[in-house]
Amino acid sequence: MKLLTEYLIQTADGPAYRSGNLDGMRHPSVDGKMIRAAGGMRNLINEAEELEKAGLIRAERKNLGMDIVRIHYPVSVIPELCIRAGVEDPRAKQLRWIRAAGKWAGEAKGTFLEPYYDALLQRLEAGQDVKKPDMEDGDFFHCLNRAAVIESPVWRRQFSSEVLHDSKMFEKKYQDKVVTVLEKYSPLSEEGMTADDILRVHGIKTYSQTLEWKGPLVYRIGSGKPIDSSVNLFGTVINAQTLEQAVPIAVPGIRHIIFVENKANYESMDFREDTLYIYCHGFFSPKELKFLGVLTEITGGNTEYLHWGDMDLGGIRIFLYNQRKLFPGLKPYRMDASAYETAIAQGAGIPMKKEKKEKLQRLDAGDLDGLKECILETGMEIEQEALLLVD
Repeated sequence: MKLLTEYLIQTADGPAYRSGNLDGMRHPSVDGKMIRAAGGMRNLINEAEELEKAGLIRAERKNLGMDIVRIHYPVSVIPELCIRAGVEDPRAKQLRWIRAAGKWAGEAKGTFLEPYYDALLQRLEAGQDVKKPDMEDGDFFHCLNRAAVIESPVWRRQFSSEVLHDSKMFEKKYQDKVVTVLEKYSPLSEEGMTADDILRVHGIKTYSQTLEWKGPLVYRIGSGKPIDSSVNLFGTVINAQTLEQAVPIAVPGIRHIIFVENKANYESMDFREDTLYIYCHGFFSPKELKFLGVLTEITGGNTEYLHWGDMDLGGIRIFLYNQRKLFPGLKPYRMDASAYETAIAQGAGIPMKKEKKEKLQRLDAGDLDGLKECILETGMEIEQEALLLVD
């Protein structure tokens, strides 16, 4: 074992060396740390003599040459020291990582991942010893780059099989890592989205996606005949395949469209001929946004768009998302200060965690600014289901 050799390599290793900006001489003293790393003084002396004979170092001695007090060696010998120690030269490894990152960046060119790879390359070129991501794990970059360019939705296990040739590997090993990058760099990601939300808006389905509504909406599947959902008094549900092909074509008599965030509240809404209730469930996927976006084209100018959700940080975020992505004229329903105060008075409040309070303080709540202030003042949130008990 070349313990002293490895120690000398580690002594020189650092951002300056890995970035190619270190030269000149190194002069480490022989101290307790070096002696322990070398396996004791006798081993240190023996290995130092071997390296000195090879012309790689110069040992500074005292006590008539019996003791070594300092070792001198030029940075230029580190590649040779690495060969002798049987380890990869840190500078060579860094260059290998830079080439690999450049390759992955090339594959992602033209996508929202370009800034991610720019930042990664900057870290590598500065000589940082990058631990996250694992530069040796090409499968991670395969998954990340593929997630950025999915055109047609795929199931998570299908995605895993196609990219990793293992249907469960993505979920087990790479999902959290990929979501972390998408969360920061993708324009489709919104603060407050769950991991499933983020994957879904990028085309990776983690569960059976459905769209549910209650009311007189007429739609067509492909070039098929119109389907009048008003006969389904207790609601209509279409699955992901239908959603990809379906297009709304009419909403006869509709004067109100209400998004309902929670399932229990949605189920409690009675059928009305002038109202279309849409189960929101959270952040809509691109396919849902496309389907629902057509509603603005077929509804009358007097149609009212409303959103009813949790009176908390998540509910405010979802309202703002739907307002921005779907209907700029979207208004809150039963989410004002009066509704909040009534619910609090009847015991519907839940104490808000400190980290959520800090995030809410920073959020521009727009039309829900009054609700935001009420929540911050009392420190209590209200889940939509609790309003059923109040009612």
